[in-house]
Amino acid sequence: MKIELARHSGFCMGVRNAVQKIVTIINTTDEPIAVYGPLIHNPQTIDILTKRGLETVHSLDDVSGSPIAIRTHGIPIQDFQKIREKASRVINLTCPRVAKVQAIIKKYSSQGYFTIITGDDDHAEVVGLKSYASSGVAVISSPWEARNIPITEKCLLVSQTTLERELFNSIARELKDRCPTIEIVDTICDSTRYRQADVIEGIKKGVDTIVVVGGKNSANTKRLAHIGEEAGVRTILVETADELQEKDFNDSEYVLLTAGASTPGWIINNAMERLYAFKFSKSNLLLNGLKRILEFSVRSHLVSSIAAFFMTLVVQKYCGMHEDINFALISLLYIFSMYSMNNYFDRTFLKESNSYKYAIYGRFGNLYFALSLLCIAVSLWISLKYSMATTTILVLSYLLGLFYSTDLVRKIVAAMGKIPKKIYNTKIITSFGWLVPVIFLPAIDSGASVLTALAAGTVIFLIIFLRQILMDVIAIQGDLIFGRETIPVLLGLKNAFKTLTLLSLAGIVFYTAATVLTGNYIYLSLLAPVAYYLVLYKHINKLPYLIALKYEVIVDLNSFILIMIYFLVFR
Repeated sequence: MKIELARHSGFCMGVRNAVQKIVTIINTTDEPIAVYGPLIHNPQTIDILTKRGLETVHSLDDVSGSPIAIRTHGIPIQDFQKIREKASRVINLTCPRVAKVQAIIKKYSSQGYFTIITGDDDHAEVVGLKSYASSGVAVISSPWEARNIPITEKCLLVSQTTLERELFNSIARELKDRCPTIEIVDTICDSTRYRQADVIEGIKKGVDTIVVVGGKNSANTKRLAHIGEEAGVRTILVETADELQEKDFNDSEYVLLTAGASTPGWIINNAMERLYAFKFSKSNLLLNGLKRILEFSVRSHLVSSIAAFFMTLVVQKYCGMHEDINFALISLLYIFSMYSMNNYFDRTFLKESNSYKYAIYGRFGNLYFALSLLCIAVSLWISLKYSMATTTILVLSYLLGLFYSTDLVRKIVAAMGKIPKKIYNTKIITSFGWLVPVIFLPAIDSGASVLTALAAGTVIFLIIFLRQILMDVIAIQGDLIFGRETIPVLLGLKNAFKTLTLLSLAGIVFYTAATVLTGNYIYLSLLAPVAYYLVLYKHINKLPYLIALKYEVIVDLNSFILIMIYFLVFR
């Protein structure tokens, strides 16, 4: 079964901007925030924002003295005026495309034009648009209605931004025949046009099944499904991945997945992963087994743990230490147990944002917890072979790591102020946490020089920090809505890339100078993983959408690069 993700899927520009603005306000103020009508047509996103404090009001009687946001679909002009009188502040989140249609209607109406809107008469956007037509308005949704509507000499034809293009064109042709002087303005949003074109192109390419993911009350989502159904292609409309049933795909050979403009990335990812699970369940045992092993190894942090093992061996060589496999084992056990523990404590977030990880820790959480405790015990037992300082530092590091993701620590950090809270949320501490077993413990035991230890720590920190940022980029939509202030969320993708590039260049210069100074030119090969991540970030930054599992695997390919460098260069 071939699975293809439509190129234009997930948040459109208007929804993305609205969500970013409202989340930024929620993150930076304790003031109660309400939105007049549902912010967007996606129940899952609305539920999460509601839990975070965003109230939805449906009556002007409920608007009183607090900040009010205007939904992306826009509202009637008279409601807007009343809200401005009653609210302490108005946050206008009307989609720019919708606002443009409002302005067009207002302009032509002031010149005496009768407005005809193609769309759904009771849709929120259309209800708002009608209020701007001061010289009369009618709403039609079919060519048949276009044949019967009264026509005046001065007429304007516009469209609901999420209407099907072919429907609009057919209505426009009918009205043009009846009134050659009619002003026709195509106001269908580019995002809508592209999404519909993706589905039409997929049908032409021979897809036999179309999966549409999005709110069932969303007009643009329902129109995507309608295009498939009208073409006679099996079309399945779902809001979440849980609604997808394997039996519906038993005879599917080519599946196209598309999503509405209000559908967040993590929901699309969960649907894609469920489809891939269906696909591989029908494949041969070897291929299915390899896929499951790779997926499990990446998502359970086994790959990261193994990478930590080889990082420690490389650091020992770089610093001129004796290669001691015990420290490499401590690193492997430390990284595995810390990631497992933090995921175990963070199951509530995983339930919404990452169905695969939640399934792992929901089903095997207690086993992982016990295994992590065993890893901690074994690593501490190994550390007893060395100095008391080694064991003490490892114990303290474990304690900090175990409490890192707990609610208690979050509350303590939040009480310390905004800056400590933001530093905590960026997970930069996680990158420093890697340095304890990989660099610090071997260095203090062997007495490595400060220069080589700092240089090795710099390049390892860059590798881990860049990896973490890339993972945050992949999860940016979920982090944004859930209120996770990661670096890509706080700075934006472009500014985050600039900041990381400058940080990386500074680290590269220092590491290169230290390595050349010590004459270890061969160790400049350790810059390859840093370069890999920077190139990958630049590539990802240009993509309209990311399939999480695919790019998580691509990110962790760097671990295999590091392992290859160890065997090819340092053995």
